[in-house]
Amino acid sequence: MNSRVIKLILSYLAALLISSVSGTQYLFSAYSTSLADQLRFSSVQINTIGSAANYGVYLCKPLFGYIVDNYGGRRTTLFASFAVFTGYFLLAMTYNGTLSNSSFLLCALYVFISGMASSAGLVSSLVTIAKNVTSFRGIAFGAPMALFGLTAAIYSEIDTLWFKNDTYLVVPIPNNKDEVVEEGISSNTSTHDQDERLPLLQHKTEEEIDIGGWDLFYNHDAKILAVSMFCVAGTGLMYINNVGTIIKSLYYNSTHPHVSPLEEIQKIQNLHVFYLSVFSCLGRFTFGILSDLAKILFNLPRLWFFMLSGIWLLIAQILILFYAVDLNKLFIVTFFVGFGFGNIYAITPTIVSEWFGIKRFGLNWGIIAAVPAFGGQLFNLLFGLNYDQHKDHCSGAHCYNVVFYLSSIACLFSVLSSLSLLYTIHKKH
Repeated sequence: MNSRVIKLILSYLAALLISSVSGTQYLFSAYSTSLADQLRFSSVQINTIGSAANYGVYLCKPLFGYIVDNYGGRRTTLFASFAVFTGYFLLAMTYNGTLSNSSFLLCALYVFISGMASSAGLVSSLVTIAKNVTSFRGIAFGAPMALFGLTAAIYSEIDTLWFKNDTYLVVPIPNNKDEVVEEGISSNTSTHDQDERLPLLQHKTEEEIDIGGWDLFYNHDAKILAVSMFCVAGTGLMYINNVGTIIKSLYYNSTHPHVSPLEEIQKIQNLHVFYLSVFSCLGRFTFGILSDLAKILFNLPRLWFFMLSGIWLLIAQILILFYAVDLNKLFIVTFFVGFGFGNIYAITPTIVSEWFGIKRFGLNWGIIAAVPAFGGQLFNLLFGLNYDQHKDHCSGAHCYNVVFYLSSIACLFSVLSSLSLLYTIHKKH
């Protein structure tokens, strides 16, 4: 095995490791209700904090994508290690009263910093893979995205098993990612950023596509993809951020609540966060493999799988409106949201790399991936406003169900948009 192949393997393993600790924003529902109760935040305020985490993850991707495209990934992973600790440490100090200022805006800033760390870590991993892997990209992108989705499961299980659901201790310990990246990406004889930006596999089998910058904003396919991401990923983020609140509403609507309701609610919240993470991981990994096989064997456009993601989320919205009226039935909603949300992030980076090229993949993916932050903010705000109208001793599905009618329409619009784009692609060929 020559040194180039060894470097390629180490680089990919480093990218997987970084991805596996970069999805901590999906933990928010595990501690959101405890944070709201401890610091007396309203539903709109706690949703603002959850949206700030999403903003940190999604809005910073274009910036970090540009940095990694032009300067390599080591700086971003070093920043990620520092920022993820700083954000969660400050949030923990606010939660336990060490920091006297408990403004919800400051808490939003802390999770925004942690979200930036997640963005930096994941983007550096994906750009490295995009430049190093020239075939089977569905699988290549699916694995790190799957591990990214599994982060919440890892930490929620740690909380349940070792910390007895103590919200104060749900603080991720940063992985020393910069050392791994140094080992995985750089060689023993070169530490120059220019060398880091060179792909390990140099051969090209076809003419390089290069669409980016303002051309991306004017590209019809990019606009359809962005609008669909706004609708589908935005509704997914709303459920992920608010499943803890939904669980609390349904729990108090039950006939015989547990003797220690707060402890029981925390366990159920952790369980749903765990399942969201696991199903997201499965969705990311399986769709990566299936999209590769479908493309190789049947020349099936990957956009079919993107449309399926919208269908899974649409089913989830319908189920929560007309079926999941108690806690026992909520798990099926969690399954569809987790699996569908994972599908989106398995297939979209691959689509971006194939439609617009890898030369500016970091920036292009960062721009497309920033869109869900706005969708998440909109639907989170709507959820918070809907819930606050019923917050005084409210229990049951009527506390929040109005917003899911709107999210259902958004998911349906995304599916129809993808279908129209598929029809256009079919006519061209």
